[in-house]
Amino acid sequence: MWVPSEPGQPGSVYRLRYRVHWLANELYPPPLSRCVATRLGVGGQPGRPRPEGVRKFVVEFSGGPLADLPVGVKPEPILWTSRGNVADAFTEAVPDGVPGHCRAEFDLAVAGNEPVELRLFLRTGDRVLSETWFYQYLPFKLTNDGLANG
Repeated sequence: MWVPSEPGQPGSVYRLRYRVHWLANELYPPPLSRCVATRLGVGGQPGRPRPEGVRKFVVEFSGGPLADLPVGVKPEPILWTSRGNVADAFTEAVPDGVPGHCRAEFDLAVAGNEPVELRLFLRTGDRVLSETWFYQYLPFKLTNDGLANG
């Protein structure tokens, strides 16, 4: 908050100039790749029996350092969860012809109805490539036939 050097007086006029920059489509983009989409579905692998109560997460990143990676170099997904087990994590290029558009996929198995905090970012070696994705997942009963409240 701005505070004038002198106390304000009735009838005084202040002329202010300032700029506000929002993250989406900003003039000065951040140096890291940005998260552009989050999708959830039934966990497991297509064509195989799906495990009960497992959620599939697909998180997409775009731009920044991902666009400069050599062909065939896949970033490493760095995941953290407050509880539950994460499995089958991997990354791949999104097949849309957009350089630097990548998705990370993983399955989360968690018991109970308490919220789960998740974090994910992409790196290669010691180099961080993306911003950190934060997500609060609220578990519910998930069956192979559909969704039901927990």
